[in-house]
Amino acid sequence: MHTLNQERLIMKNISKSFPGVQALDNVSFDINAGEVHSLIGQNGAGKSTLMGILNGITKPDSGEIYINNNIVRIDDPNDAFNLHLSIVHQEFALCNNLTVAQNIFLGSEPFNKGGFINNEEINNKSIDLLKKINVNLNINNIVGDLNTSEWQIIEICKALSKNPKFIIMDEPTASLDESQIENLFSIIVKLKMSGIGIIYISHKLSEIIKVSDRITIIRDGKISETFAKKEVDENILIKSMIGQKVLEINKRESIFNIDNTDFFQIDNFTCNNKFYDINISLQKGEILGLSGLLGSGTSDLLRSIFGIIKEDSGDIIYKKNKLVINSPKDSISFGIGYLPSDRKNEGLIQDNSVRDNSILTIFKTITNLGFFSSNNAKRITNEFVQKLQVKVSDINTSVMNLSGGNQQKIVIAKWLAKNCDILLFDDPTRGIDVAAKYQIWNLISEFSNNGGSVIVASNEIPELVNGCDRIITMNKGKITKTFSKNDFNEEKISLNISSNIN
Repeated sequence: MHTLNQERLIMKNISKSFPGVQALDNVSFDINAGEVHSLIGQNGAGKSTLMGILNGITKPDSGEIYINNNIVRIDDPNDAFNLHLSIVHQEFALCNNLTVAQNIFLGSEPFNKGGFINNEEINNKSIDLLKKINVNLNINNIVGDLNTSEWQIIEICKALSKNPKFIIMDEPTASLDESQIENLFSIIVKLKMSGIGIIYISHKLSEIIKVSDRITIIRDGKISETFAKKEVDENILIKSMIGQKVLEINKRESIFNIDNTDFFQIDNFTCNNKFYDINISLQKGEILGLSGLLGSGTSDLLRSIFGIIKEDSGDIIYKKNKLVINSPKDSISFGIGYLPSDRKNEGLIQDNSVRDNSILTIFKTITNLGFFSSNNAKRITNEFVQKLQVKVSDINTSVMNLSGGNQQKIVIAKWLAKNCDILLFDDPTRGIDVAAKYQIWNLISEFSNNGGSVIVASNEIPELVNGCDRIITMNKGKITKTFSKNDFNEEKISLNISSNIN
């Protein structure tokens, strides 16, 4: 319960529109010191816009923001900083060639009397921040050598370095495995105890219920409902978010030819320090799941198949022919497409339009004698926008303005337009809502039903169990077990990706 001496932040009657879209309609939201108040909703519901306003990235059309009953103006991120508001972004904003300490104070470095950056102060303060959240991380490590869990810790320390009263955490567990998520929750408890209020945004409803004191649902730019933690379960939250009962990924009935063993094979694939002696066969029309913790090699294996990183030894055999893949261009020429987990930096050209991103893989196909067919590009893009239910008012809109789930659909559209035989999906439902997950798995299933083959790397084990024909688990760069559909068991799959397994 809020008391008079507590810090309190209130957003009151906030509205914001973009061309053709009412992003926020009279939204009110509040948070108290020492509280976790979660904000959830479908992709495009208005969460990012509301938090952008609070962080000074976006200006509202109307409405007020109060801190301790005093109205405040937040015209830019510096205003938010001065008001002790920090944000932990979903997408990491780090410099890989700098140390942990240098990244924590990037852009807010203290200077000594001679006008030089005070590295000693940076180092000492970084050590104090890491101690504050009980994390043992060498401040002199180069960030590019660390894993995503450690990057997340650095982003949290960056937020804490600004002495915040309130922190926005946007999809903070999207890049973490289960043990790392538990560590993050321990950090959140420590932050709460120190009096910091946390606005928590996630599409993982089980963790929302676990970590929150209150939960507010935003739907189509309006506040739907606010619940106390004890009042909800996942079904209640989903119904409030999408207006209907939970959409479960359809249980897949395998239709591929189990005897067609020569369609696509990975033989004795090794890439030192990433994966070792990998042998995988993929059938025509099969959906094959790969599951492993961060650093297990699943993502690196897909990147190697696609030609982004070069294997040290091993063969790729497709339709009984040995393939030579030295680059993604080679892989694409053989009918292999790749959907990266980092859609923002690797899957899309953010400054380009929905149309230009959708036809990126077929640009040459719709260009004749040096003339680009704008009509064909428009027709093809509109077909995929409709088929994939992409929420966009104009296909000439920059793709950066789309929600995460809709951006993911554009990445899929790009490869569906190419008519690939094999698609490699790396964490395809990362950071997207339950309805978008349902749609994407339906697209994967439809692709395979039409004869395409898919390898999906994911730690969302329930999704793999429902959507795949087989599941391969990996640990420390090696395959630990292959599960046939009749043997699917979430607990056994989790055990086989555990870091404790030998």
